Amino acid sequence: MSEPQDKGADYYAKGSAELATESALLLNKLSQRLELTKGDERLVIVLVGLPGRGKSFIARKLENFLPWIGSDCKIFNVGKYRRQAEEGQNASADFFDTKNASAAALRQEVARLALEDMLNWIDEPFENSHNGGAEGGNPFAPKPAVKGRVGIFDATNSTKERRDWVLKECTCGIKRAGKPTGVIFIESICNDADLMRENLMTKVSTSPDYAGVPIEEAMADIMIRCEKYEEAYETIEDDEISYIKIFNLSSKMMVNHIYGMLAKSVVPALMAWNIGTRPIYLCRPAAADTSKGSGSGGSSRRQRQTLVMSKIEGLDEVGQEFKNALNKFMRKECLDFADRRRNEMVKPKSKINKGSLFSSNGGLGHHLTKSLSKFGLEDCDGDDDEPFPCHIATSTIPRACQTVAWKDMPSKALSNFNPLDKGEFTGMSMDDIAKNDPEWHERYVEDPFYTRFPGGECQADLMLRLEPMAICIEQQVEPVLIVSHTSVLQAFVAYFRNSPPEKCMHIDLPLNTVFKFTPVKGGGWQETQHCVLSEEKLNTIAE
Repeated sequence: MSEPQDKGADYYAKGSAELATESALLLNKLSQRLELTKGDERLVIVLVGLPGRGKSFIARKLENFLPWIGSDCKIFNVGKYRRQAEEGQNASADFFDTKNASAAALRQEVARLALEDMLNWIDEPFENSHNGGAEGGNPFAPKPAVKGRVGIFDATNSTKERRDWVLKECTCGIKRAGKPTGVIFIESICNDADLMRENLMTKVSTSPDYAGVPIEEAMADIMIRCEKYEEAYETIEDDEISYIKIFNLSSKMMVNHIYGMLAKSVVPALMAWNIGTRPIYLCRPAAADTSKGSGSGGSSRRQRQTLVMSKIEGLDEVGQEFKNALNKFMRKECLDFADRRRNEMVKPKSKINKGSLFSSNGGLGHHLTKSLSKFGLEDCDGDDDEPFPCHIATSTIPRACQTVAWKDMPSKALSNFNPLDKGEFTGMSMDDIAKNDPEWHERYVEDPFYTRFPGGECQADLMLRLEPMAICIEQQVEPVLIVSHTSVLQAFVAYFRNSPPEKCMHIDLPLNTVFKFTPVKGGGWQETQHCVLSEEKLNTIAE
């Protein structure tokens, strides 16, 4: 006879043990989720918001991020169509007055043209699409038969009438028969007056509408333009559609009927993206001591042994020198960054609440002051438990970890940053692979991005492994250093350069060099390269 169960304890630990059932009510609730979780080949992202709210910033970040994770993406900016229709004549605020009938007709026409071009692009057949598992295809390639394609409709789309029109045009069962298209709306809302003014300053300094216009005049005009839009602006309230609302540059987010890829990838990315100025540093690990791998045996065997040993051995003399040089470089870079940020906060023109920023209870200014004090750049009373102002992460390979084994600068070792897994071919050069398995090598030469190593990964698999790491890097507000390996860094360099991910394997990554990526206001990154261990120093070590 079984022991009586303590139903109370079981309830709190596991809840009901009854099998889940689906009632008509539950199925009705799940129907829209089922519809929106389908893997649509076509997706339209409709941006919504008043001028200067960051819509185009979001569009550019999406246009960079989505191709990196496997979807084609293109922006269709209605403002660009409007400027082409005006033949170079810059529109004043009166053009956006709802009472201006001729201007309203032109705005609707250019929106129609942009939407038509976007849908035509979405419907274009993919070149070289193939099914990796199909007969005659590449059995090593996981590439899907058809990639996803995402069109971004970048405009204010400020009224319910305009949004309903866009939704109808994209999903009409007659016009778009056989072309199922998902539609989501992303509304960017900014109700912080100081933040909005800063955004508008950035907009008028770069917008073609204000080329050659004095900044004061441009700001006056765009403020009137915003007022014209606000007269007719209607925020999204229809909970039957899929939408994401972003408040004050992702300080708050509201999500409605967002499932599938959007929930897994786009929502976390939107939450991570920010307009901070923190730089991102990428570099390969210091050189490993592979002298133990030079024993007897054939040359290819010695080479393979050396490559495998490089994963588990510590640093050689050159590696130690690079470790020290990288430490010196990063220490100066990050403390200079912290010092610049602190000086910006205490400028007389700054309107921020300095009392809250530098209070003893916390705040970014207080954090920076403590960091600078601990590392000898600022006088400050307080605890010495403040971490170095940099997030450092490496692969789990010992030489990568040892490269950043620095005092007072903690790091994290994460397997996501481990190099591409070559499976059965681990430690073999491509020449050896070509000799041992010419059929696989031929497939690889034909399609290096999607051809998977037997028992291992392909570059496309690696991108999926790195996706959460890219989001994690983007969300930081302090400098980031990633010490990883060629395949991983090629993927990240392609991301920050906004270059085609399928060609990332051709990116050159010299040893003893740090790649620095600094954000620019438009959403991209400025690249510089820094050789921290000179040829002269290497020659001195060799002697």
